[in-house]
Amino acid sequence: MTAPPNPDPTIDPTIERQWRALIDTTTPEARALLSGTAAAAAPTLARLFYDGMMADPMARGYLDHAVVDERLRPSMERWVRELTCCWDASLVREQIAVQRHVGRVHARIRLRVDLVMRGARLLKTALTRLLLDSDSAQPAVRAEAASAGQSLIDLAIEVMSAQYVDAHEMVTRTDEAYRSFASSLNMSLERERQRGALLDWENHLLQDVMSAPAGMELSALGQSSFGLWVRHKAPAIFAQAPELASLNECITHIDSALLPLCQREVEVGGEELRRRLRAVLGEVGQARYLSDTLFDRLVDLEAGRDALTQLLNRRFLPAVLGREVELSRRGGPCFAVLMIDVDHFKDINDRHGHEAGDRVLQHLASVLVASVRSGDSVFRYGGEEFLLLLVEVSALQALQLAEKIRQAVAAESIPLAGGSRLTATVSVGVAVHDGHPDYQRLIDQADRALYQAKADGRNRCVTSAG
Repeated sequence: MTAPPNPDPTIDPTIERQWRALIDTTTPEARALLSGTAAAAAPTLARLFYDGMMADPMARGYLDHAVVDERLRPSMERWVRELTCCWDASLVREQIAVQRHVGRVHARIRLRVDLVMRGARLLKTALTRLLLDSDSAQPAVRAEAASAGQSLIDLAIEVMSAQYVDAHEMVTRTDEAYRSFASSLNMSLERERQRGALLDWENHLLQDVMSAPAGMELSALGQSSFGLWVRHKAPAIFAQAPELASLNECITHIDSALLPLCQREVEVGGEELRRRLRAVLGEVGQARYLSDTLFDRLVDLEAGRDALTQLLNRRFLPAVLGREVELSRRGGPCFAVLMIDVDHFKDINDRHGHEAGDRVLQHLASVLVASVRSGDSVFRYGGEEFLLLLVEVSALQALQLAEKIRQAVAAESIPLAGGSRLTATVSVGVAVHDGHPDYQRLIDQADRALYQAKADGRNRCVTSAG
């Protein structure tokens, strides 16, 4: 069979030609044996595939989570059946498209390609053994079926790997672009903002020690606005600067060693309180010095913002969300995504003009920036849609902040040219990360919740059901 012209330049013609040739040269008897054996053994083969990958401790963070396990095992069984049962040459491009999609997902969740190759090797070995040991066909048919099964898996993995490399390079370039963007913000302003955040925590600590009621727990520096910024934003700005590691160690030492000693002295009214407090403040001074040193490394530039709202562009979402997923995978706390959309935005543009629409978007951007902490991120997702990444929050806290934003937008009128004013409302979809390694799934959940909020009447907040 001659392969038709290939109008899609993204499909490797060599792979397509080899796949079609394999279909043409495999006998009906070998096809039937391979399809029947693989379909019957699909659950066992899927288990072997994932057991092989999970033998690596680094893979367990991707595969131990119940949601991933429940979704991926049935998906893997279906993949085995579809790969080994599809002998229609007209569906080769569809099969290639499936493998490319899998490769993109692997790149998005940053699953190492060598782990996939290991699982594929175990899969081929087990399937070959089953076919060769079969007593339902002649030895020649069994050998042909085993060879065809190995070739199909090899072709699929080759397509996946090529797509993985392309997608991974794109993720890497985007990550580097985000790092470049983050390091080109107004560093003088950011330095003063973080100095103020650290000073605020220091003042609150002194106030709590001197006048807090009995039983009140001292607030950890790591949970302050400054601490959240150090953990979630600073790595994107300062990369692998040694001072950043020292700053994290400093915060950890304050929270895990020095504050508990202060807490004990506060509770018992001990005479050592002043000395303990001096130790904390000394360490805070070290944190301030390290933070200033980090900022001294960077130049004061403004670049990379959305022209209208001055917010992050959505192209940086893979870098930011990918980093949060990785942090969560290593045992970090939960985070959430809010999708926010201006209600009846087309009507605003139609009735008041596009300048009024721009003012509404700028007003909403200012409300969002004022509502979040230093460790959170605000994106202009596109058009009248915005996305918020909230770090270290529970589902209830995320919903409460969403409601706070909704009320703030609705409560304030927006001045327009000519002295008139208008009010706008927003709908909000909330989704909390459940451990799944694919951040796009979390965005989709928030988007569905937003759609539900609009369907329910707008000007409301809805939490994703998962």
